[in-house]
Amino acid sequence: MSIRWLPVLYGLFVAGISAAIMTTADPGPEELRAMIRATAFTSSVAFLPAFAASALRRLRPSPVTNWLVRNRRFLGLSVAASHFWHLVAIVAFVRLYSSGQPVPQITLVFGSAGFVFLALMAATSNDASQRALGRAWDWLHKIGLYIVWLDFIFTYMGTATVVPFHAVMTLSFAGAWVLRILAYADERRRRLVPAT
Repeated sequence: MSIRWLPVLYGLFVAGISAAIMTTADPGPEELRAMIRATAFTSSVAFLPAFAASALRRLRPSPVTNWLVRNRRFLGLSVAASHFWHLVAIVAFVRLYSSGQPVPQITLVFGSAGFVFLALMAATSNDASQRALGRAWDWLHKIGLYIVWLDFIFTYMGTATVVPFHAVMTLSFAGAWVLRILAYADERRRRLVPAT
């Protein structure tokens, strides 16, 4: 089966997980919280290799890292498919169980920005948009990638000291960023050092 079907299949997979969580005898706020956590994780699983793909190929070229770079687009669309269900769960929780309590401003701003950029990146993840937007496409996807990365790492970091799994996820996102820094430093070094 073509890798092009990955986002569709991944979205259906996450929908199945969400349905399994919500189809209890008496679904309520705890089930929605569980759906929010589960869909954050499924989005992370697709996001991390897409975020680190080019850095991994630069630092360790191999058939696997080449495959990751070639298929970043479909990994990114899989993130968007998973995060659609994440958004559904958040909206449902806020509407049904927030008791009118306002969402913290920083969460609202960064969370909304993450969803907006993810939607824009998904909508422009095609060759036609890349040709039409030119350098603006590069900037949109680079800024969007880091906005989404910030959303993930700060979400997990907030409870990393009390939830061991969140500490692991925080380290995973930090490690992916370190890989990108190392790859950038390697690229700069190669540019500065003349070939022999």
